[in-house]
Amino acid sequence: MNPLQVRHVREALVRQFEEHIDLSDVDAKAPARHREQAFLSRALAAMAVQHLAGIGPAEAAMAVIDGFDDWGIDAVAVSKDVPHVWLVQAKWSDAGNATLDQASALKFKQGFDLLLREEYARFNKRFQSLADTVDRAFGEGDIKITLVVALLGRPVLADAVGYVLEQARQETEPMTDVKVLGLKDFHDLVRAGVGEARIDLTARLDGCASVPEPFKAYYGTMYAGEVAGWYDEHGDRLFAKNIRTSLGLTTVNRGITETLTKRPDHFWYFNNGITVLCDSVRRTAKFANAAGGPGDFVLTGATVVNGAQTVAAVHAGVKQAPDVAGVGRVWVRLISLEDCPEGFATEVTQATNTQNQVQARDYAALDERQARLRDDFALSLHKTYVYKRGDVDPAPDAGCSIVEAAIALSCAHRNPELAMRAKQNQELLWESGAQGSYHQLFGTQPSAYRVWRSVLVLRATLAHLSEGHKLREGRAAQVAEHGDLLTVHLVMQMIGSEPMGEQHQEWDRVLSRVPALTDSALDWLIHHFDAEYPNNSAMVTFKHPQKCRQLINLALESMRSGRARPDLPAEYRPSPKENERKAAAVVVIVNSGRVPDGSPVEFRPVTGPERKSLLPWIAEDPRRGQATWVNDRRQPLLWAADQKQYSPTGLTMKMLKAAPGEPPRAVQGTTRWFIPGLGSLSGIADDIRSTESE
Repeated sequence: MNPLQVRHVREALVRQFEEHIDLSDVDAKAPARHREQAFLSRALAAMAVQHLAGIGPAEAAMAVIDGFDDWGIDAVAVSKDVPHVWLVQAKWSDAGNATLDQASALKFKQGFDLLLREEYARFNKRFQSLADTVDRAFGEGDIKITLVVALLGRPVLADAVGYVLEQARQETEPMTDVKVLGLKDFHDLVRAGVGEARIDLTARLDGCASVPEPFKAYYGTMYAGEVAGWYDEHGDRLFAKNIRTSLGLTTVNRGITETLTKRPDHFWYFNNGITVLCDSVRRTAKFANAAGGPGDFVLTGATVVNGAQTVAAVHAGVKQAPDVAGVGRVWVRLISLEDCPEGFATEVTQATNTQNQVQARDYAALDERQARLRDDFALSLHKTYVYKRGDVDPAPDAGCSIVEAAIALSCAHRNPELAMRAKQNQELLWESGAQGSYHQLFGTQPSAYRVWRSVLVLRATLAHLSEGHKLREGRAAQVAEHGDLLTVHLVMQMIGSEPMGEQHQEWDRVLSRVPALTDSALDWLIHHFDAEYPNNSAMVTFKHPQKCRQLINLALESMRSGRARPDLPAEYRPSPKENERKAAAVVVIVNSGRVPDGSPVEFRPVTGPERKSLLPWIAEDPRRGQATWVNDRRQPLLWAADQKQYSPTGLTMKMLKAAPGEPPRAVQGTTRWFIPGLGSLSGIADDIRSTESE
């Protein structure tokens, strides 16, 4: 315990967040100490995301969802430049000895699992304003998620607690990691000023040389292990002033890591290095007189403005093979801003990040097979095939690009892992080498007929999936979203490779089968996903090669057997035919007396289209998403917006008609209205029924 550090952090939390943290759900009649502790815990969570996600205090406070139905998650933030989601559980202690117990860790993991299953409606209204942002981030193939434990105490977890979080990490690797912040971390942030948390580094440059004017700079090489140490200690904060942080899994980053772990002596030749801007650069006396030799430096206010991908990839390589990768050499430039004109730092950052970069796709443009395919498109199909970056893509009926062709061919390939790669990150389609994606797709020269017809099946399948999105909810909607390219893969496997490449095939007849095949493929994929992984999230499962291969094999076997499409659970349809028990949800609740008159009820959208149309509309007038419970069997919701009573479904339909966006569809209103701490009206009724039947 360090009372002085605790006091400093407390004062900083009050200073930065007193005007921003929402305590409206904390009983105004509660003791002052209770309200203070709630504030400090929430403010600590806000400070954590402010630091990690690089956002301001007001936005950080908006990320706090602590309260009823937070499911163990105190704050949720999404980094703007890269798909990175931060989930925080915070524990405050006046004594500076906060810890995380196993029950809290289990609840944290439960909340994480609910998010992965996209059960956003289970969370409170504070989360609802963030749901669409989180959902978009989860839709990115290379999403990264960090579970953050923010403790005003020692950053050490008990074994049982660490086991729970490690289990969460392993179940979702490689996209998830765990970070623990302690009292010292928060005190360091307070000392530096969390908004612009200063980073001080030390560096040893070998082969050191300098540029004395017009602005002081030094350059040389560093061991990869030392650069990795920077990232170990400071993470993405190293890139605070960069245009972007680490982009996670990309072909380029994988190549950087592979070079470092297999040929560390080649690394300097293959990599452009990094540029570090510093408020000041001071060379120590050690080695000062060794011209062209090593130089030790103290860097104040340092930030990596070019080379974020290199630093992150170097860190990954050193973590994989520390003894081998650690001795690789990285080219480093240190630029001091002490005597630079205003705006110089911004100019350097922009200039070093906006020069034209050679992408892996660009190397495909050098492959003569692409030129032959272009000619084949023109001569055989009278269509355009574009394969050079920068050229304008043709209109859909006039042809396609190499990118669309690669995605289509990846779905047509018998190996479903290629479709997975296309979904995860399109850069992976350009991997070189005999086992790389590019060779598997284009190595055996595909004909223009095969490419174009694969593209047409891709387009038709995705269009049919899009048209049917209103007919799916819950896990069915999630499989359709995260497994869309695997659905295309199933359709193409059922069509077979022969019709794709034959010039005289009755192609219109083949293409007419796509809608029915799409429905069958998706239904079987959902069916086997439910059977094999009933508690897993689609987002995680459809990133796992072995699980995907298993599901694809099962779905193909079912489709080829000629069996009728499986019956899916009624809750997967937006307007299921409710049986008597479901239809009587309100009656069950009223008869039980479980919910007292005057209880607050809040609206939570279930589907993506509902979130997009209703949440902005509700934000204009928060009363639109609020109601009061009245023990009336027909119209139990007293809507705050007009002080009239409605049935849950009637009110939901009224809202859908009033809000801009897609035309409303029939919905089950009892699944959209929630009583904080108890659940949805439908869930409450189910709970009452199960209790009565015992």
